[in-house]
Amino acid sequence: MVEVMVAALIMMVGMFGLLETINVSLQHNVKNELRSQASRFGEKYMADLRLMPFESITPTFPVLHASAKVRGTTKDFVVERGSQVLATDSTLAATSKQLTVVVKYCFRNVTTQNRVISMVARP
Repeated sequence: MVEVMVAALIMMVGMFGLLETINVSLQHNVKNELRSQASRFGEKYMADLRLMPFESITPTFPVLHASAKVRGTTKDFVVERGSQVLATDSTLAATSKQLTVVVKYCFRNVTTQNRVISMVARP
């Protein structure tokens, strides 16, 4: 009887380890999906910025809120966009600008951000 109890105890410890492994792998999968979605939002909003006329690109833009379905639940993302002048000509008019898109999201009470940076020059 003691041998059966010891065997059951060993199997329980093994099962708890297996369950914890499954839990950790699910968390990593969700984090990877969130990062992928943030990258997609960053690339989308960067493409929108790059399509704007050069003169219309201002240093700040309104903060955007986006959401996406991740593993059956809706997750919220915050998109911050901005630009800064990199070079000017002799009249101090901008000739090139750096565009920045920052996508922020929260998972398990940790805020993470994904940054996309590009440069545009006056045509």
